[in-house]
Amino acid sequence: MNRSRPDHFTHKAKQAGFPARSVFKLQEIDQKYRILKKGASVLDIGAAPGSWSMWTAGQTGPKGRVISVDLKECTIPPGYQTITVLQGDAFSSEIQDKLKQYGPFHVILSDAAPATTGNRTVDTARSAALAESCIQTARNLLHPGGNLVFKLFQGGDEQHIMRELKSMFRSVKTFKPKSSRKDSFEIFFIAGGFSVSGAAPHNGKEE
Repeated sequence: MNRSRPDHFTHKAKQAGFPARSVFKLQEIDQKYRILKKGASVLDIGAAPGSWSMWTAGQTGPKGRVISVDLKECTIPPGYQTITVLQGDAFSSEIQDKLKQYGPFHVILSDAAPATTGNRTVDTARSAALAESCIQTARNLLHPGGNLVFKLFQGGDEQHIMRELKSMFRSVKTFKPKSSRKDSFEIFFIAGGFSVSGAAPHNGKEE
């Protein structure tokens, strides 16, 4: 019930013109790990209502490009000319084929979460399945040396996913933003330096 109540970050996001408080999670991640560069091509999975895409467009600039995908409608103001919105299942063959026309991407982002049931075992399993889909999308669409950021509900799959990412990226970190709600069991994986071979040597340490 508390999640429906506006908090400090909700008000702050509204004042800054963003539709959701989640923008501050990406802001924290980007400030700490510097994943977004000017002119980068970025895929935002689970983009609705649009805050992550809007922040990304501001960081990548007029020469950058953001492709936003979600089952729901994004509420992105028309002034964001470098954002292209695709409505549908990001992992469907139809959307994946469309994404190939825009890729490869320098960065793939995902704040996507599954429809929750209240059963933590079910919810974490669904979250892990989403994470695996993000990783597979990175294999198919990420530029060599690129970055991948996605959310995971903590529940036992963290070490398996960490090992999988270490085989694909030079650096893999986990991070929980201060702007995540205190009762949330979400964490974010930040993977950098994608290897096309899928066997990149690992030089990062878990946090």
